[in-house]
Amino acid sequence: MKLINTTENAFNIMKKLKVIVLLMLCPLSIMAQSMTVHQNGQQTYFNINEVDSITFDNTPNLWQNASKEIGFYYAPGWVQTADPTYTEDKGTYTLTLKRATSEQWQAQMYLISDLQTDAYHNYNFRIKLRSNKAVTATVKLNQDGNNKLYYFEEKLPLKADEEYIFERNNMPGLDMSRVSLVLDFGGNKINTEVRISGITLTEEEYDSSQDQNSCPLPDYELVWYDEFSSRSINSVRWTFQEANAGWVNNELQTYISGRSPQGKKVAESSNGTLKIHTFKEGDKVYSARMYGKRSTGFKYGYIEARIKLPKGKGTWPAWWMFPVDGSNWPACGEIDIMEEVGVDPNLVSSSFHTLAYNHVNHSQKTHEMYCVGAEEGFHIYALEWTEDYMRTYVDGIEQLYFENDHLDNNDSWPFNKPFFLILNVAWGGDWGGYDGVDESALPVTMEVDYVRVWQKK
Repeated sequence: MKLINTTENAFNIMKKLKVIVLLMLCPLSIMAQSMTVHQNGQQTYFNINEVDSITFDNTPNLWQNASKEIGFYYAPGWVQTADPTYTEDKGTYTLTLKRATSEQWQAQMYLISDLQTDAYHNYNFRIKLRSNKAVTATVKLNQDGNNKLYYFEEKLPLKADEEYIFERNNMPGLDMSRVSLVLDFGGNKINTEVRISGITLTEEEYDSSQDQNSCPLPDYELVWYDEFSSRSINSVRWTFQEANAGWVNNELQTYISGRSPQGKKVAESSNGTLKIHTFKEGDKVYSARMYGKRSTGFKYGYIEARIKLPKGKGTWPAWWMFPVDGSNWPACGEIDIMEEVGVDPNLVSSSFHTLAYNHVNHSQKTHEMYCVGAEEGFHIYALEWTEDYMRTYVDGIEQLYFENDHLDNNDSWPFNKPFFLILNVAWGGDWGGYDGVDESALPVTMEVDYVRVWQKK
């Protein structure tokens, strides 16, 4: 990350942005005796001392053109109030916190917009904050009315009379209909004045194929992939299961390989993604279960897919692997990279099944984690598989680790043979329908941006 010094190098990433609304702002001008940059993961904020002036250069700022509602709330009770007072001047808000408090969140300022974001772009956000007294500011960008769907939530310790620029870049897109910016201020002294300005939200095209040859692990090479860039599903890479309802796990869907009796596709490749459709037609629910490299599979490697999950009570999407010569489950083994059931939205899990560890006797090796926006955006679900261990990831964060005990016992480690890839959406069943199903949710679609397999060189 370069420090901000000139218009040219300040935000050159913006040259790549898709221009939705072009906002003409003044050139960047900074006169500072000292400047530091702080980074924590994706979070970046700048602490600029003795700033004469700072404005952003020409930027396609979606936020600037959005309609906004503003409201204030005070704790305890969170009752909307006209206090604290604020003034607004061309996108700059000066907020006066009249009451002193030691509470973590004392006053909230909501800016609720009519701005929409989607899962197919990446987003960048910036905000500039300055306080006349030390105060903790919490900044959150979320879906209005749904605090569980958000791009970020960060706490910033503002120092007296120091300017901060907080930013998040390349945030994966989420389907939001009313983007809300929430600012919390707590632990402040009486008559703390906070100046809020430079709120910028920009959108850029996202092309995952640029990372096709870049494995997150060193010394791996790409050996198999599908970017779903063609207009048809590659029949060499993928085959389809055909099975009636009740075939496994008491699931309610019927798997077909092409079209339903009325001509609807259960799977298609379009606009750069694979789409698995699940829908009701007559008295049946149709869906797809697809096998990648069914006849030979893969033994060991780093395997990932970028997926947007369907919504709805009854859905049971899965990204998993099964042995090429699989029989006599669970002795043959099973690798569940990602599963989710719509009755518990955004809770994604990984599991490994063997004869010694399986869900029938409630001993499977499994882990579940909350993934913000799993049903509203694309996330990367991956498996690292070696002869010594297996590890799954969600967006690069470890989900589940399972180590080979090296006892040469198939009951505990049957993962020394080729497994093939599986993508499917089930409806109902022992897990997907554990609390019933809601057919009003149908039709639903799971989208897959890509599937990639790397193996050690």
